[in-house]
Amino acid sequence: MFSNLAIDVALGLIFIYLLYSLLASVVQELVARIFNSRARLLTKGLRRMLEEDDHSKDLGWFGKFTFFNWFYELGWSVVYFFEPFRKNPFLKKFYSTPSIRNLGENSATSRPAYISPQIFSQTMVHLLRGSVQEHKGTDAQAIKAALTHNYLHLVPDTREHLLQLFEDAGHNTAAFRINMEGWFNETMTRASGWYRKQTQTWLLCMGIAIAALFNVDSIAIARILMKDKNVRSQMVQLAASRAPGYTAITDTLIRKNVLHKDSAFFRADTSVRILVSDTSLLGVYALLRADAGDAANVLGISRACVTDTTGGHMTMHCGYTHPFQQNGWLVFAGWCITALAISLGAPFWFDLLGKVVKFRTTQPPADTPGNNTTATH
Repeated sequence: MFSNLAIDVALGLIFIYLLYSLLASVVQELVARIFNSRARLLTKGLRRMLEEDDHSKDLGWFGKFTFFNWFYELGWSVVYFFEPFRKNPFLKKFYSTPSIRNLGENSATSRPAYISPQIFSQTMVHLLRGSVQEHKGTDAQAIKAALTHNYLHLVPDTREHLLQLFEDAGHNTAAFRINMEGWFNETMTRASGWYRKQTQTWLLCMGIAIAALFNVDSIAIARILMKDKNVRSQMVQLAASRAPGYTAITDTLIRKNVLHKDSAFFRADTSVRILVSDTSLLGVYALLRADAGDAANVLGISRACVTDTTGGHMTMHCGYTHPFQQNGWLVFAGWCITALAISLGAPFWFDLLGKVVKFRTTQPPADTPGNNTTATH
């Protein structure tokens, strides 16, 4: 069996990163459920489609710089968190229609986390058609009148885009719906990118907090694994015993929480909700928390308070017990490395762990007589 110091150290570090990445993902999922993050991001995508949502012009000359825009948009995100339909009458009307309102789970999560393209286009047609007083003509005539006279008070850009889509459809209602569904899918593809970016930011922030809370010092862990053969062996055994159980967690909690083929956005009726309930999610957290404790015990990294009676006075000193954690700056650097590793996500470390384990357990090719011969002159 092929094994050496570098491979075992790498295996131990990868297992630690996988373990805490999964822990961060579980916490992030719990936070997302508490704050209904997916539904809020879907609302943001629809706001960009149906209402004017570009606040950079409010900054004037400063709006040209990403730095100022980021903080300004962050402020608006807080505003929209409490007032999702602020200055967005059409968006509020859109969510008030029965076809959208009835998709909400309950009063606490009244806005759905997923809307199919077909429901979106159907709702838009209903709103446009219903805005025409005493409609007696065809649906196409009603839609044309609604857009021409702007009965719904759409912002200029949205109204102009819908008019162009209607003209591209040749004033055919069915074709117009298909065009709107394509527009919806394209916008939701962008929204899924926003969610991934938001998730990675959350993982980085949680990674820093988790690294500090659990004292996951990458530098100290690497030094321990390189110096202590017994710890290295125990960590490899722990990784081999726990990794198979993480397969279901990674595939269920992370990989299947993906985009739906119809809308390129998150479905509320699949992903975690159907596979992991809130109670089960807490159970997964408890399991990972226990594994984190086992890993910490193997590594011997912990915090403790020591009583010092030197000089006849009793004083209490609290800090790190391991000799590899005596430099505070190195400890902080080790936490930062861990946080960056966690931000890469559990699937990355899970796949890498599988490759390293496979490489480690691969038998080297047997030597053949031809390989042992030396050239003679």
